[in-house]
Amino acid sequence: MAHKLYFDNVDTIGAALADGTMAISGDHDEVRTYSNASTLTNESYATDNILTTAITGWGDTDALRFNLGSAKAVNFAALYFTSAEDVTIEVHAHSAIIGVMSETKQQTSDFSAGWNIIHTTAEWTYKVWFVSAVGATIDNLTQIYLGTVLELPISGDGITIEKPYNSFVASTYNNTEFANKIDTELRKWSLQVPILPEADKTSLETLISVHKNTRSFVYYDESSYHHVRLAKPLTFNQVATNAYSTTITLQEVA
Repeated sequence: MAHKLYFDNVDTIGAALADGTMAISGDHDEVRTYSNASTLTNESYATDNILTTAITGWGDTDALRFNLGSAKAVNFAALYFTSAEDVTIEVHAHSAIIGVMSETKQQTSDFSAGWNIIHTTAEWTYKVWFVSAVGATIDNLTQIYLGTVLELPISGDGITIEKPYNSFVASTYNNTEFANKIDTELRKWSLQVPILPEADKTSLETLISVHKNTRSFVYYDESSYHHVRLAKPLTFNQVATNAYSTTITLQEVA
């Protein structure tokens, strides 16, 4: 087990989107073939960084295509649902925008409200990616991004969790204090990474430049997935040749 960050390090947000259908064939229903069709509405919502507006019109075998512009390594797809949904979803990869898929990963699940992760069977390197429904409609899916997971070499003694009071105290101009209750208590994690290879440092620099402190992503703490954003810029300290240390501060997002 390991602590992991799941973020968009392949520029899914800049992908060219298109919709179509993913036909199922073969003696054991093992073949998937994509063709263009006007099936979905509001497909641009998938990458608009707004978690509340869902892609609509997503029926059985309908698919959304992501053209990344060049072949990029991916080993997960992150999907955000506004409410729980019991559905079968497939992730596919191919070198061309139509045709028989080169790779397919199916996940049948009770997808929970919030971020959900579909891991591919291996790290696939392809230019064109697809997400499709099998056997049912998808109603509450608002965001999709792809990437390669970043595993953090940290242990329990390198993690600090800050959980605030569920209220705040303020004062008026004449120093009369009053308190208000906060409905949602949002945690903050401080992850001390003692040694980071050059490749992982580069990946974190992508996180800083692309996500900044405005775009949310997913943090896995060895037991649960958490919806977070960067709370502070990162500072890298060189501890050896091509090796660094840093502290990653993550703010929970409601």
